[in-house]
Amino acid sequence: MTEVDGEHPAPFLVGIGAVFIDDIVLPGDRIYRDCLGGGVIHALLGAAVWDECPGLMAVAGRDLPEAALSVLRQTFDLRGLHWLDLPQIRAWQYFDAEGNRSESYQVDVTEPFIRGAQPEHFPAAYADSQAYYLLQGFDGIRTWRDKLNGFILWEPLQQVMLPENREAMRETLQGGGIDVVSPNLLEARLVYGDLPPEDLITAMFVDGARMVALRMGAAGSLIANRETGERQFIASVPVNAVVDQTGAGNTYCGTLAAALGRGKSLRDAGAMAAVSASFCVEQVGVVVISGVTKEEKNQRYHRVR
Repeated sequence: MTEVDGEHPAPFLVGIGAVFIDDIVLPGDRIYRDCLGGGVIHALLGAAVWDECPGLMAVAGRDLPEAALSVLRQTFDLRGLHWLDLPQIRAWQYFDAEGNRSESYQVDVTEPFIRGAQPEHFPAAYADSQAYYLLQGFDGIRTWRDKLNGFILWEPLQQVMLPENREAMRETLQGGGIDVVSPNLLEARLVYGDLPPEDLITAMFVDGARMVALRMGAAGSLIANRETGERQFIASVPVNAVVDQTGAGNTYCGTLAAALGRGKSLRDAGAMAAVSASFCVEQVGVVVISGVTKEEKNQRYHRVR
């Protein structure tokens, strides 16, 4: 299914993954059903906060709700959207009072969605895109990095960030083709041990990373460039209330991929990413672009820049 004709230019940023539908359960048994989700969706909406019109290279199920499809059509270039003849993947997202999340799937067939879009789905129209966001495991990122010409930000899948996968992490980073790797603090410590954030970044540099964006939730983020030696701490943006943390890290990463791909400094790109994440946590589900005003966006940016 093609949503945009071939006469349109390639989007600057392309995100690769799958469309999810989430039922989000917050403390107090507050349930929000049929929420548009998936890491790549959160990521690209983060970039859209900063006026990007990203390309969505993703798989979706045959019964994707019309409301979700409407959001995709309004925000993204959908030439890379690939329809599977399968029930749409749905997941329960449970949050406890401390903000810890657990996930369970509501459909029997999940593997094609976990794998996400594959190189054979890649439209020729995206060959000239210049930046890519990938939420992938080791096999997925190794496959994709050889197919793409452009700036690549890799957000490792949570499921592969385990102590026994240190060697796989090293081999993947040393294989090249990845410009930025961005795990969160817990994931990085599961692989590298209970080290301070600065030491985790050094360990990833030793393993071959070019740039690292270490996401630390409310404690902010650290972004570092091995070649220049630059390291920047980016504070999180204060918000009145954290409503739903689902996808905040993805939102950060999508913005960072676009900003660094466009040549922004570590400081500027990190501030933009933190702002996008702040809008995400203030509402249930994905960022609603129409609710982000230019004035508020700029105020938040200058607060952390």
